[in-house]
Amino acid sequence: MHDTVEIHTIFQDACALKAEYTRINEHIVRVVCAVPHGRVTTVEAISHFLLVPAHHVTYLLARRPDTNGPVPERPSDPAPPQVSWQSSVPWHRVLAHRGAIGRPFLDANGRTQAQHLIAEGVAVDFRGRIAEFETRFFELTPASTGVTPNVRENVR
Repeated sequence: MHDTVEIHTIFQDACALKAEYTRINEHIVRVVCAVPHGRVTTVEAISHFLLVPAHHVTYLLARRPDTNGPVPERPSDPAPPQVSWQSSVPWHRVLAHRGAIGRPFLDANGRTQAQHLIAEGVAVDFRGRIAEFETRFFELTPASTGVTPNVRENVR
């Protein structure tokens, strides 16, 4: 049987962990929003910049509410504060490994990632890769994103 102090400590740790995930999610969204029109970045670049697992970045982008992707929106998963996914998060500018288009998700209007990028003047080849990837790649820095890379707080 757990004593009251141990249960209280577990609860405090759980609250701290939830706050950490919320902060990480906010940073991911801010970085994605910093990628300019006609430029791209990758899941790996965001992961390395923020010092978070790549699957965390992928999960957050895949569960956005304006998609028909495989991970449904859950009411218990709040959207990051002050962000309207439908209009303001340019999810389509985040690519998979080495400039490849990710899985073919559709947005609320039925447009694919490739269609969004082509509309911004980004050339996509028949294999789903970005032409001139190196020149289109947006370098993530604290100055270019307005985000300081994650320094994890003291979470037990």
